[in-house]
Amino acid sequence: MKIICEKCEKVINRDKYLGEKLVEEYNNIYGTICPNCGNIIKPIKKPNLFKDKELKMEELREEMREKLRKNIRRT
Repeated sequence: MKIICEKCEKVINRDKYLGEKLVEEYNNIYGTICPNCGNIIKPIKKPNLFKDKELKMEELREEMREKLRKNIRRT
C-alpha cells in the first residue's frame, strides 16, 4: 500500500518484498508518521479493536433496553 503524506506529498511504501515478490502488504490501520516531515497520516479505516468495542456497547445497550422494558411492563 502506498501512503501519500498530505503535507510534503512524499510517497511512503511500507510493503515487504523478498526479491521482487510482495511478501506482506502494509495496512495503515493505526496511522503512520511521515519520516520526511513528521506529519501524522491518519488511518484509512477504524481498527478492529474499536469496531469490537462499539459492537459490545450496542449489545449492552440492547440488553439494558430489554431489562427496562420488562420493568416497565411489570408496573
